[in-house]
Amino acid sequence: MTKLLEPTERRKRRDPEVKVWDRFVRIHHWLLVIAFATIYLEYKKFPLHPYAGYLICILITTRIIWGFTSKGAARFSAFWYRPAEMLAYCRDALSGKATYYYSHNPMGAAMVYALLSTLLVTCLVGLLAYSASQQLGPFGALIPDAWEEQLIDAHRLGGHLLAILVVGHLCGVVWATWLHRENYVLAMLTGLRRIPRAIPLPAGAKHPEKKKDTTGLLSSLLRWLNFKHPFIATLLLMLLIIGGVILPTIHFLVGINKVLPAY
Repeated sequence: MTKLLEPTERRKRRDPEVKVWDRFVRIHHWLLVIAFATIYLEYKKFPLHPYAGYLICILITTRIIWGFTSKGAARFSAFWYRPAEMLAYCRDALSGKATYYYSHNPMGAAMVYALLSTLLVTCLVGLLAYSASQQLGPFGALIPDAWEEQLIDAHRLGGHLLAILVVGHLCGVVWATWLHRENYVLAMLTGLRRIPRAIPLPAGAKHPEKKKDTTGLLSSLLRWLNFKHPFIATLLLMLLIIGGVILPTIHFLVGINKVLPAY
């Protein structure tokens, strides 16, 4: 069973760790995770719902700006692929022979664009629905209340579609972890990824010339998480983040919901 979950014949070499995800991308990712989980699981809480929605609007806007102005793996041009490339990667992944990529692979890139675009549209519809039902928000009383029911239905549909995409994203992370034997959840926490030396790096990125000190408890833990058992460690990290961070944070936000001023 362990050999099935951890196919050790893949990536036997200990590839060097390269800084791929910058601090902005990592903080943005986890804030977006918490904001969406809050808004979806506690959608009836008011005004927590619109506040979480405002945060998502800010996060999406800044991520789009960052995608055009940053450098490295976070830049949109670093993971822009033609539909044919996405289909080819999907076919190769199903056969277990997918190519490794420095930034998002073609399937991951398609998911990123799908999530960003769906979030953007759903947020806009949510702002319109908020104005129609409460006469509040950035649009104030500009949206007729007769549109309320249709806008709320469209906003709810967008939320469910996002939930489906999120599940697909999580499945993709688990699949890529098994395929490439790399802990992608850990990478979004540390910013480091195991990049094979055969993979070309963009300007400004380089493989470390010296080996890092691998002694100590923390180094041993990271080695276990990312080198010895990346697949099992990914599942454990997912459970730990959900049960130890996301759900307690949502519980805290629900607790202060009553003191939040309506806007």
